[in-house]
Amino acid sequence: MIIWFTGISGVGKTLIAKKLFKILKKKIKNIVHIDGDKFRSILNNDIGYSLKDRDINASRIINFVQLLNDQKINVIVSANLTSQKYRRYCKKKFNKYLEINISTDLDLLKKRDKKKIYTYRSLKNVVGFEGQIVFDKSKPDGAPQKLMNIDLLKRLGWNQKMSLKKGLDQTYRWFLQNQKNLRAA
Repeated sequence: MIIWFTGISGVGKTLIAKKLFKILKKKIKNIVHIDGDKFRSILNNDIGYSLKDRDINASRIINFVQLLNDQKINVIVSANLTSQKYRRYCKKKFNKYLEINISTDLDLLKKRDKKKIYTYRSLKNVVGFEGQIVFDKSKPDGAPQKLMNIDLLKRLGWNQKMSLKKGLDQTYRWFLQNQKNLRAA
């Protein structure tokens, strides 16, 4: 089983993945969590953050996940898949694969921006872009299948009635009950 949390930097992929891992580790002994930033550091941060470098990191993580998957080790990944090419590859390559894209409002990302990449100047420096950056909030940020963004609902007055832990637990139980049908979808 592979559960891959993807989404732009700072959106909460690692936080959610760590919480899910903590829950599942009690039930599944052969499970690991791979964080994209930690994976980079294990390889001595030998690449930058250009699109080409991010593709290299995604490819490395996919190859490592394949190695673990071949050994029947379940994997939770919190790392951005930069290209539809990699998303399609994972869906085709891995038998029990669930990809969840996490998204949130840009203003919230700027508030919790530990890496300082969501300021206009910083974002341009990270990717080496010379043009103008425009965020179009009317369009999704690359969410291929699943989108976990409750900002609009909260602004409309909705509040969750379930803890993140309980929600992850229920989602995992649903996944186990429906995993045979996921591949066909």
